[in-house]
Amino acid sequence: MTRRIRLVTPGRADPAPIAELCLPAMDRTTPVILSRVLGALRRSGYGQMCDTVQIVLAEALNNVAEHAYPAVALGAVAVRVDTQAAHLRIRITDWGLPVPPATLAGCSAPDPLELAEGGYGWFLIRSLVADLAYGRQVCRNDLILRLDM
Repeated sequence: MTRRIRLVTPGRADPAPIAELCLPAMDRTTPVILSRVLGALRRSGYGQMCDTVQIVLAEALNNVAEHAYPAVALGAVAVRVDTQAAHLRIRITDWGLPVPPATLAGCSAPDPLELAEGGYGWFLIRSLVADLAYGRQVCRNDLILRLDM
């Protein structure tokens, strides 16, 4: 199955969020963000989505913490979760470096013999989401992940 990557188009009204927060983009805040988002999903009746959301969101947040702010000690990441039709939508925003185009383009599983550490994050994300959209506006990255419910 081929996954599409499209650019984010601003301007549409967003539905009320299930969860919305902004915290420092650090490895130690990823579990806090996950806990709050998964708790909100359970309280809102979307507990069946928790396992997939946990994998996808953890991978994306780890990428932000590691790659968006490599030259500065601290940056922020915002996460918003809402529903749209029969989909759960996760918007991850940071104000760090842009995502390299080649990172978003790959679709096949990396060869484990060629990886020193990691490298499966984007492959996992793409294989678990129905749609992935990325946009860069001035100094802001927006990654929107849509999951089928």
